[in-house]
Amino acid sequence: MRFKTSIKNISTFTKLTSSLSSLGKVAWMRLDPTEIRFTIIPDQGTQVWAVLHIDTLFEDYRIASASENVINLELPLDTLHRALRSCASASDASIRLTKRASDHAPVLCLTITTVTAASRLSAPVMASGNTTVTQEVPVRVLSAASVANICEPTCPEPDVHIILPSLSQLRAISERFNRIALSQASGSRDNHKLLLSANMQGEFKMRLDTDAVNVESLFRGLMNPELDPSQIEGGLENHPSTRREKEDFAEVRVEGKEWVKLLKVYSISKRVIACFCENHALVLYVYLTDVEEDHSAVLTYYMSSHSI
Repeated sequence: MRFKTSIKNISTFTKLTSSLSSLGKVAWMRLDPTEIRFTIIPDQGTQVWAVLHIDTLFEDYRIASASENVINLELPLDTLHRALRSCASASDASIRLTKRASDHAPVLCLTITTVTAASRLSAPVMASGNTTVTQEVPVRVLSAASVANICEPTCPEPDVHIILPSLSQLRAISERFNRIALSQASGSRDNHKLLLSANMQGEFKMRLDTDAVNVESLFRGLMNPELDPSQIEGGLENHPSTRREKEDFAEVRVEGKEWVKLLKVYSISKRVIACFCENHALVLYVYLTDVEEDHSAVLTYYMSSHSI
């Protein structure tokens, strides 16, 4: 079993792990010859299923295993994120799967090379001016059988699908809503919910209701992306989003704190499609790449809707 690669997009990788670590402590990372996948399935809260083409993060990528060149790892997200943060000023960074010398436990070994100021000034002493740091992230190798039955949640066809406005703007508003809810909360526990809703004429709302305060933010002029008829079982005319009145809002109720944690992905998102399965779930497709790019990278978030 072998895995080694250079990290070509340290900034995106660091921001990705920062976003993921806010929603879970550990992740299942699946590596194969073309894709890298991160999956977070907490006991409670938001599930994350991320699929990124290798070119999104890596170059000079090499992988081999007896399981059709697939490697499954369980890893601590905080530890990986801290290791990647140390790469911020690196001139070169690589990562490989190996065993720790002391006890032969599996680790992801991150090797970081930084060019010092002296080496930048004088080309002949470039080699002596390089600083190399190695960090180890403990992992657990998972067998193919142990992950074979793990699959994404099943949801009904969405009642509304809409492209959300800027996630950084939504995060700022949601944080204000959370502060209002906290100021109104009785006792030490704050488990307030936000009501998110959207319709098929480009409108999206966020609402907070407490005993003392009702606040709402409304966005208009958003896009409802067209569905691919070939992907719709039963025909486009029978899809829930087609049958409902365009002005009717579909609603989901989510935990305010969890929603803000999810929105941390704003720093790497290019566009976000929200699918509202009314009173059941909110499914977000966060794209890290533009439509015209050759490779794709998408994070799928599943948030359950809470009852009143």
